[in-house]
Amino acid sequence: MSAAVTLALSAGAVTAANELLFSPLAGKGTPWKDFNWRIIPATAVFALAMDGLDKISPNLAVGIGLAAFLTALLAQFGSAAAPVTNLAKALGYQK
Repeated sequence: MSAAVTLALSAGAVTAANELLFSPLAGKGTPWKDFNWRIIPATAVFALAMDGLDKISPNLAVGIGLAAFLTALLAQFGSAAAPVTNLAKALGYQK
């Protein structure tokens, strides 16, 4: 598995973990009721696209994968806050 595919799957895993674990631990939503199931097929399609792009331009694929991973960590998607924010709230570092 290439680095670009690993980064794409990691971005999807962070987003799914945020929806399932971090957001409910931070006090917003319920774990299974508020989960966005479209994350799973979107991650699969993104990983396949990164695998194809990796064969054409490995550096570009890794750059896009890294940008997606950092965005998944720091940006807010949907009704859940950013994973970094939710973890800070769950651990008691932020109100």
